[in-house]
Amino acid sequence: MRIRVAFALLGLVAGGLGGARATAAPATPIEQASWPSLKKQVELPNGMRLAYVEAGNPNGEPLLLLHGYTDTSRSWSLLVPHLSEYRLLIPDQRGHGASGAPECCYTIADFAYDARLFLDALGVKRAAVAGHSMGSMVAMAMAAEYPDRVSAIALLGSSGLVPATRGAWLFDNATGQRFPIDRNSQFMRDWDPANQPTPIDAAFAAAAREEIYAIPPQVWRGVLRELTGVLVARHSADVKARVLVLSGGKDPLFPAEHHDALLKAFPGAKARVYPGLGHNFLWEQPAAVAADLDRFLKASRGN
Repeated sequence: MRIRVAFALLGLVAGGLGGARATAAPATPIEQASWPSLKKQVELPNGMRLAYVEAGNPNGEPLLLLHGYTDTSRSWSLLVPHLSEYRLLIPDQRGHGASGAPECCYTIADFAYDARLFLDALGVKRAAVAGHSMGSMVAMAMAAEYPDRVSAIALLGSSGLVPATRGAWLFDNATGQRFPIDRNSQFMRDWDPANQPTPIDAAFAAAAREEIYAIPPQVWRGVLRELTGVLVARHSADVKARVLVLSGGKDPLFPAEHHDALLKAFPGAKARVYPGLGHNFLWEQPAAVAADLDRFLKASRGN
């Protein structure tokens, strides 16, 4: 209820004589069962086949949305109704969802190159990029490597430090995954989309859970091996785009020191912490997160 009220207040628009104001209708949620049917396919010059959803205003400002590790484009589906003025470009990144899952390779540079080629394929010269978790690392890499293609970056649930270390809980469990996934393992219960500090949409959680079970072992292993020991913000000096950092105050993967490291790496960044939310706060409060993202992008125009 608080989210809906907050969105209604943010949706107030001026109208009529004397500054009378009207309340915009609440955004209509995406039907989760229909998400796969919205996907299109594109073949990139590097041989990668990407599935993607395009939503919002086809004439709006392009906004590339990059999901996190073991997620898919669905990760952004709860925000889509609240960002309808943008041209939303939402791929399943390599190895995830309905996209190709080669045996190799899963470096952040590979993901970033895919994303650049994806923009090329859709005829987009420049876009704002929002990434969650692993997707935020791809957004940083894009902004550093292809600065003329990126107008602004929003880093959600991100890190400025080393995101994975050998012997840690995530590394040991993720790199040890076999197919079929053991749905009853303690790790999969902990990794479950519904396992958040506050409740999330049940239909979304159920669909996202099945997509996690479908992630091939080489993706579970490949991404974590490439992230192990890597300082995520090491190329921050090459990023010229404006930066937004959004973090969950109860994020168990990237707690406060990761957020603080990002602010040191990007001293001009705008930032917000959602105190009671976790790593996947965009699923917990999609309307509020979309509103923060929208304000940042509007303030970034022309810079």
